Amino acid sequence: MRRHITAAITALFVVVFGLAGAAKAQSQAEFKRELKAMQTLYKEPGLMEVTVKSMRGMMMLTGNTATDDQSKKAEEIIKNMRGVKEVRNRIRVGKVDDCSGAKDADLMAKVDKEIENDEELAQARRKLDISVKDRNIVLKGSLKDYSQAGSLVNMVKRVPCFNSMNFDELEY
Repeated sequence: MRRHITAAITALFVVVFGLAGAAKAQSQAEFKRELKAMQTLYKEPGLMEVTVKSMRGMMMLTGNTATDDQSKKAEEIIKNMRGVKEVRNRIRVGKVDDCSGAKDADLMAKVDKEIENDEELAQARRKLDISVKDRNIVLKGSLKDYSQAGSLVNMVKRVPCFNSMNFDELEY
């Protein structure tokens, strides 16, 4: 009897920890899909304020674009990604910040300030080459993992007025 109870408890632990491991793997796959989507989207002018969330093959787009064409472009880009089963476009179309007076040096200073406020990214900063030209930001270098890369990308997104972001040469 005691042996059956021990076997049942062991089986329960195997199932619980197996499911936890599967959930972690799934969430990591979703996170990688989101990062890949951002990598593709943010190269396009006017799509920096779009946020992507992945949930079991469904991609949710939120945020703002100045025009309906930009919103449709974002949706089309995501629809063409491998592994995407459904796209829900919740992007608001309308007025966005006036950034005509934004200077590259000011934007770079804001990015550096954001990085300084994150201890992990501040340490990784020496391995990064970040450049801004005509309000377009390019991130190059190496980071330790997807999580750190996602933190950097989301941090840059918080700085308003970038036209686009390219992080094709960012290794993680």
